[in-house]
Amino acid sequence: MGVRPNRKRLELMLMVLIGLAWGILLSELMKRTRWQNRAERLKEESSPFPSSQRSRSRSPATTPTAAPSSTSPAPDILASRLFNETRVLCMVLTSPKTHRTRAIHIKRTWGRRCNKLIFMSTKADRELGSVALNVREGYSNLWPKTRAALQYVYRHHFQKYDWFLKADDDTYVIMENLRAFLHAYNLREPVYFGNKFRQHVKEGYMSGGAGYVLSKMALHRLVKLGFSNSSICTNRNYGYEDVELGRCLAGVGVLGGDSRDEHGLSRFIPFSPLHWYPQPPEWYQPLTYYTSPNNSSDCCSNTAISFHYNNAQEFYVLDYIIYKLRVFGLNRELGRLPGKEASARPTSIHLQTKTELDLNALNKMVPGRSVTKPSYRTKTTFKIAK
Repeated sequence: MGVRPNRKRLELMLMVLIGLAWGILLSELMKRTRWQNRAERLKEESSPFPSSQRSRSRSPATTPTAAPSSTSPAPDILASRLFNETRVLCMVLTSPKTHRTRAIHIKRTWGRRCNKLIFMSTKADRELGSVALNVREGYSNLWPKTRAALQYVYRHHFQKYDWFLKADDDTYVIMENLRAFLHAYNLREPVYFGNKFRQHVKEGYMSGGAGYVLSKMALHRLVKLGFSNSSICTNRNYGYEDVELGRCLAGVGVLGGDSRDEHGLSRFIPFSPLHWYPQPPEWYQPLTYYTSPNNSSDCCSNTAISFHYNNAQEFYVLDYIIYKLRVFGLNRELGRLPGKEASARPTSIHLQTKTELDLNALNKMVPGRSVTKPSYRTKTTFKIAK
């Protein structure tokens, strides 16, 4: 009879010990989880790319924070996925006299498909939502205006977006094709894309009229290394905007990538097909960096991204032809995304950049914080692979 009370006491003690063990184990697990979350937050805050720490394979439906946008994405599943995964800020240069004749029509057509649309002007406009830059207007002042616009975007919007597109207010952009093209490239690569011209800059430069798009790292290097050093980026208040930008980007080791399609046809077009098809204007061919293919009668790629020299009416015409017009019995869906590129650098040219600045320090820079300007010199050389 005396055995039963002892057994009950032993069972009770055993249950208490098991409960204590489970309590200690759960407490340690909770502590570890809290420390891991805290470490991840600290790591994200110290990176210049906190908004980009996400899985490319995650579907938009499971993403905890939706991409900031100025409009709703297209209903197509693939286009919607790209809208959330490849976030593009569109920076459109305009002027007070063209707010109503050009810029407002971009806002009503292709600008709705940007993740963020910003108009850069010298006068604030409530309906347009333009930013008033403290620069002079005029074609001869496009370089200081572009420089001020890029600095504004970097200061206020760098962390939220992956790629940064600059366009004029007479440029039409097919955003879905732009995102599909950029999907193959890493935003951490110092690269920019556009229609490459050959004059004035040894490495070539991207035509301003056709528009150009900078990776997150390219914009980071441009502002932090280029704009802070007048020997790389000139401080003069005149000059061709696209030429000066090309010099700056080459000086900080940003590569001008090749955006042509598999047939060698341009995707960024510095003229409108509504005026020049299939033969481009006479001034175009002498400027192009690449030789045009002889086996095509087309002026432009079937996956074109941008067209320049359009008026307001032509914005709506292009919108209708591209997004509304359907041909019975023909399937025009592209269906597949391009594969990921290992690097944006072409196989025949290897870019070597020697910079005395520690690249790890560069990667820790965050916009808005006071950073001591480093003393450095950048030397860029090219080697042609045999």
